[in-house]
Amino acid sequence: MGGIPLILCVTGKMAAGKNAASEILSAKGFAAVDADSVVHEILGDSSVVERIVGEFSADAEKRGIRLVRPDGSLDRRSLGALVFSEKALLSRQEAIVLPEVDRRLRAFASGCRARGQNAVINATVLHKIGCIAECDAVIFVDAPFFVRLLRARRRDALPFRRILARFWAQRNLFSKYKKSNADTYRVKNTGDLRVLERNIAECMEKIERAKRGEK
Repeated sequence: MGGIPLILCVTGKMAAGKNAASEILSAKGFAAVDADSVVHEILGDSSVVERIVGEFSADAEKRGIRLVRPDGSLDRRSLGALVFSEKALLSRQEAIVLPEVDRRLRAFASGCRARGQNAVINATVLHKIGCIAECDAVIFVDAPFFVRLLRARRRDALPFRRILARFWAQRNLFSKYKKSNADTYRVKNTGDLRVLERNIAECMEKIERAKRGEK
C-alpha cells in the first residue's frame, strides 16, 4: 500500500473466523501477532503462574477445578473454565494479564511503524487495553450463531455449556469496539474462505479510502 504503515486490529466473537482473516492479511504482507499466543507466553511465566494460583486457588477449589498440572505448569483450559464462569473472576484475571499484553502489543505496533511495515493485531478484547489507540481501524469478523457454535465444538471439543458461556460473555463485543477510537468495519464470514477473502478485500478498500480522506 505504500506510505504510512497501516496498523489493524482483527477481532470477532469466538469461532467467527478472525484467525482466518488475520492469515489472509498476513498472506498480503502484513506482519501479524496473535494476542492469544501472547497471553499463553505470559501465562507460561513462573511469576505470573504464582500470582494466578494465589488469586484463584480458593475459587478453583470450591468448583473442584485443578489449576496446576502435575508438572507444575498452569492448566490454561481449567483456568478458562473458571474465569469464564463469572464476570468478576474474568476481571480479576484480566487485571493480572492485560497490562503485560498491552505492553507487548504496543511494542509490536511501534516496531512495525518504525519499519514502515503494515501490521495486524489478532485480538478479541483489544478494546480493553490502551493498544487500541495504536490501530488505524478494526476489522470485526462476524458469523451466524449456529455456524460459530458448530465451529467451536469441532475446534475446541468443549462442552456446549462452556461454549455458550463464552458466547454470552462476548454478546456485546461489537458495540464495545464501536465505542473505541478506531474506525470499526464488520466483515461477514459464512465459512467459505474465498468469500471471506473477497469480503476482506472490499473492507480493505474502504479502509484505504478512509485513510486517504475519501468517502
